[in-house]
Amino acid sequence: MAVNNQYQSLLRSKVVSAISQAKAASGFSHQGVKGTVLEILVGQLFGPLLPADIGVGTGQIIDSYSGRISGQIDILLYNRAVLPPILMDEKVGIFPVESVLYTIEVKTTLNATELKGAHESAKNLAQNFGYLPGLKDDAGKERHHSIEKLRSVVFALDSDLTGNRLNEAERYRKLYGDEAAHLRAICVAGKEYWYDNGNYWVGFKDGEDYDEVLAFIGGVTNTYRSVSDSRGLPCLGHYIVPEAKAFVATKSRDVATVQVSCEGCGLVGEIVPEIGNIDLTVNGALTASDKCPNCGGIMQSESSTYIFKRGKFVNDDQI
Repeated sequence: MAVNNQYQSLLRSKVVSAISQAKAASGFSHQGVKGTVLEILVGQLFGPLLPADIGVGTGQIIDSYSGRISGQIDILLYNRAVLPPILMDEKVGIFPVESVLYTIEVKTTLNATELKGAHESAKNLAQNFGYLPGLKDDAGKERHHSIEKLRSVVFALDSDLTGNRLNEAERYRKLYGDEAAHLRAICVAGKEYWYDNGNYWVGFKDGEDYDEVLAFIGGVTNTYRSVSDSRGLPCLGHYIVPEAKAFVATKSRDVATVQVSCEGCGLVGEIVPEIGNIDLTVNGALTASDKCPNCGGIMQSESSTYIFKRGKFVNDDQI
């Protein structure tokens, strides 16, 4: 825990002000209350503490493999340098899953139903969303690598827990049972903060002057960078290039080509096979070195006799 310093004191004063405003706003019943609360928390707690490449937004998350899209997420921390979102205004948009570092579900009063809903949302993001690779091998081909998935956490202005019977970590532990704890941290302003270190829920209750909120913000800002670094630089084209029906290349010189098709989706195209500077006759099918641009399947020719002279494929009329 940091010793008292001027930076912490100034941030604490902002936290006190923001939580006070958010609690006051949450007491109204009109439709825009949730948005007002989010604006206060984003504008005063997270936005000012993040560098220019890390954005704070709200909206839905999408993956490129299936086009699957999440439900509405209250607050997202994302790295626009990994992949940019499509924004409808300054904060609301659709966010590629590769760019999302944290999701924060905001609750006015945390109860068992709200906690279960947050857990199910986090579970969906953890189990059903695929991440594009962000690294390439020496040949320039995308390669699979270790990626840290987004972290889902909950922030609440209050809780319906009373007395000393349970804390929030214990209530959540009873909820997920033998499943994984898909929520990584829980903070209730003015009451308690917990985070999962992989083996234990670690945290504290009854801090003074919103110590638990400072700890929550510190935990997020201490870890988002390592999450971001694991993503690399995925190719945006996976999201925006339309699905191909067939592919063909304009020849840059007079060369013989072979027609290939994808075993998975049936995409048809042409390749210029090369095998090195040798003479060779192949009786069978040729397999392209590149995978299908649509589904990543194997591109293969029909079985036939293919003749190569000095490594170059020749048509029957060239023999």
